[in-house]
Amino acid sequence: MRNFLGEETSAAVEPLAGNRLRLQQRQKWDELARGMPDLFGASSTRYYRRCEIALIRRCVGYLRGKKVLKLDLWNEAVNTRILDWMRSQGAVAFGLDVSHVVVSRAQRNSPGSLHLVHADIRLLPFAGDSFDFVYTMGTIEHIDDYQDAVDEIERVLKVGGKAIVGVPHRWNLFLRPLLVRLLDRFGKYPYSPERSFSSAELRRVVARSGLTVARRAGILTIPGFVRMADLFFYRRNIPLYRLTPLFVWPFEYLETRWSWPGFFGYLIALVAEKGSSP
Repeated sequence: MRNFLGEETSAAVEPLAGNRLRLQQRQKWDELARGMPDLFGASSTRYYRRCEIALIRRCVGYLRGKKVLKLDLWNEAVNTRILDWMRSQGAVAFGLDVSHVVVSRAQRNSPGSLHLVHADIRLLPFAGDSFDFVYTMGTIEHIDDYQDAVDEIERVLKVGGKAIVGVPHRWNLFLRPLLVRLLDRFGKYPYSPERSFSSAELRRVVARSGLTVARRAGILTIPGFVRMADLFFYRRNIPLYRLTPLFVWPFEYLETRWSWPGFFGYLIALVAEKGSSP
């Protein structure tokens, strides 16, 4: 079977409607995206974006001329626009999402400049050995079969290519997973279900895919309640959101200059590489 680029893929792409659970997941994200305002202007979102940029520069280096892939386009639709930043650095940038609405919103934010497609992260519509860099941050924790997604990352990476796999850190210093669990119990967490991982658990997932873990990193050391409060005030245009930069600045200063604060972040990330086959 050929993908949307006209390349041969190693597996047939399963129709999303053929799997009830995956269809429900797609519909859930469609509905959420229709009602979600753009959060790009929020102070904590800009902080999030600068942390992502610092992480990529530190762990991957220059992107010019590299073919990159990002799993999920939520940030491109309503958040940090990090894939658009990769394109601005000279990368040939691809992205995908299970939601038609998310893809559409992401396309409107970057018309004609990104290669975006509606697809499932568990069955990527790309040939093997296609990308120099694959980036996923805060994505695979929303599905039970996250191992399939990481296996697909390994498949589409070129030999010598790098991946950054980021997920919620179970042992976050400010107990963000506990806050999420409490909000979810009362039906107030829109991104549920969401799993958190320890460093050891994430290493096992990455290692099972065949990738080699090169280093551990992380982002978003800011307390989770500050991020949530900032977005709450910003979405409702409550003037208190103008005070958020005062709380964000110390964390941003540390995270964008040194790697060690990321060890205490809400999102733990592993940098992995694909070696040659034995």
